[in-house]
Amino acid sequence: MLISRLWWNAYLAAQVIGQARSVYKPREAIRRDQARRVRSMVAYAYEHVPYYRRTLDRLGLTPLDFKTADDLARLPILERKAIQEAPEDFVSEGIRLSRCLVLSTSGSSGAPLTIYHDPVSVLNNAAHQARYRAVLLAAVGRGMRYKETLIFSPHSSVHKHKNFWRDRTLLPGWLIPAKQKLSMYDPPVRNVPELTAFGPEVIQSYGSYIEELFAYLSENERTYAPPKVVGFGGDGVSEPARRMMKARFGTECYGSYNAVEIGRIGFECPAHRGYHINEDVHPLRIVDSRGRTLPSGPDGEVVVSNLVNRAMVILNYRLGDIASLSAGSCACGRTLPLMSYPAGRSDDWIKLPSGRRLHPQAVHTLLREESAVWQYQVVQVASLSFRVSLLAKDACDREQTRARLTAKFRQAFGEDARVEVIFAASLPRTAAGKVRPIVSLSGNVPVE
Repeated sequence: MLISRLWWNAYLAAQVIGQARSVYKPREAIRRDQARRVRSMVAYAYEHVPYYRRTLDRLGLTPLDFKTADDLARLPILERKAIQEAPEDFVSEGIRLSRCLVLSTSGSSGAPLTIYHDPVSVLNNAAHQARYRAVLLAAVGRGMRYKETLIFSPHSSVHKHKNFWRDRTLLPGWLIPAKQKLSMYDPPVRNVPELTAFGPEVIQSYGSYIEELFAYLSENERTYAPPKVVGFGGDGVSEPARRMMKARFGTECYGSYNAVEIGRIGFECPAHRGYHINEDVHPLRIVDSRGRTLPSGPDGEVVVSNLVNRAMVILNYRLGDIASLSAGSCACGRTLPLMSYPAGRSDDWIKLPSGRRLHPQAVHTLLREESAVWQYQVVQVASLSFRVSLLAKDACDREQTRARLTAKFRQAFGEDARVEVIFAASLPRTAAGKVRPIVSLSGNVPVE
């Protein structure tokens, strides 16, 4: 056991070295690393994974036909439903599943999914976190010995990931931040005393919980010493909340783009233009409604591949998020490509009586300028009926806000639109603990 942990220690150290600098490598070098991983993964999948062996044979392709990430588009787009219906088709015949990390996700779609990650991919995922961690460390202004609070579900994949690789390594204490774990099922009023006693310099949680926490702090905790930086994932942090956190507390806010099926897809830098995509390990493209790759600029659906995990091979996978790729270089100097913040999920499109589908960004726009609103959820109850639940400041004029939003929705959807505006103490969460800001008729309405 000791020898095994020392071996994994050495492996993790080798993977971590240079990660923070790797994001500044010439783009050509990153693409070479990516192409090497593509060739290796497709060859492995053909030999060991039934779905890819069957699919390549059906299409008349061989692993030699896959030389770069662009060639992954020759595969059919992999849908979540396919993995749900036949997970064994995607599990490697060459990996012992008893050695793997098992993660489950319902995602924002509410559709359960079980994913296996082999030990090598878990440690690689931990190493790639160093790219995002470098951004947080720069904001903290010190080395690894800082205090960090994690506010997630006790059963979240965040904790499972960390427990898995820490059980297999022996890291010195000075390399590990002092950790506090709190539950996001506890409201801020219960967690703030714990935060005050611990005094973290970094807080990480879901974006929706970060918003709720800082809304509470702004209204109730005048003497609280805020963290220097917060990191979020899962769902987003609104622009009004970011501005308030910076102006009121001096707290920087950085997001990471993750998926249980894939791993650490991307991260935000100090330029705040979106997410830098870890394309050397998770190549990503944006596609239109017909699955065709889009250039930089237009919104489309995110399709991504995992070039690291061999326990359950997932290539050319429709993640369900809506976003766009950004052209040009980033002022931060990182050469990894930029993707916009996801505008919503494809199953969040609003379906109108005419049959037209409305982009979720159109709904976000109706609430974006409501500076007295910390957080919201819009549920499409019927084709022209909406329930708008709001978390708002104490000073918010509720009647004016209700009248204003009713008018906005009717202007956007027509005078026949019915709008119920509710001022809530908390918003419903999914089983995974996330708040879905928009729930269309095709979505599953979360329940507290």
